[in-house]
Amino acid sequence: MSLRRVGVLVSSVVVLWGASALPALAHVTVEAVPGAPGAVDAVLNISAAAESGTAGISKLDIVADPAIPMDQVTLVSGPAGWKVAAGTQNGFALEGPALGKGEDAKVSVKVKALPNAAQVVFKVLQSYSDGNVERWIELAGPTGQEPDKPAPVVKLTAGAQSAISPAPANDNDNDEDSHPAEAPGAPLARTGSPDRALTIVAGLLLAVGGWSVMAGTRRRPRWHRG
Repeated sequence: MSLRRVGVLVSSVVVLWGASALPALAHVTVEAVPGAPGAVDAVLNISAAAESGTAGISKLDIVADPAIPMDQVTLVSGPAGWKVAAGTQNGFALEGPALGKGEDAKVSVKVKALPNAAQVVFKVLQSYSDGNVERWIELAGPTGQEPDKPAPVVKLTAGAQSAISPAPANDNDNDEDSHPAEAPGAPLARTGSPDRALTIVAGLLLAVGGWSVMAGTRRRPRWHRG
């Protein structure tokens, strides 16, 4: 087998392995500011990525555990025309005119008081204008493996300025101030998950490119005697 064919084979294996090893990207994120149990007038920054190629996001049904009732929630900022409404299972909903195709839903709401708990699970139903619904409600199994449709789980810590789920790639459990508090309407904090995935993909591409160069340098021209 020629070096070129070996290079193609190895490159394909590397790319396939990398694709299977990539963690599930965070498509719905929730940040609490401040991120302490029982925090008063806390702001929840909620971001849902647009995944439909044919329709726009029109509604987010949110059920928190422990519960955050609708009457405890007021809108801070969001897409034009969106509002807080009654949701499923005694939760609350964020809804309004459908966003443009490919436009992420980014909404901030104020909660009178966060649950006095170590964490809050946010199960989210993400509806599109064509009737399709993405259900971000799954929790990690006993092995800790991330599910396909993970529900954001926000860890609350006494004195923390903010808490975000999924946690950023550079998050440190001992660094409670790694995410500065944001004022209402401020840009949403990035979770870091997409950056981590892009870093892995970039590394794979570099590996493939490096192999191609190495394979090319190892090839020797064939000289034929006249």
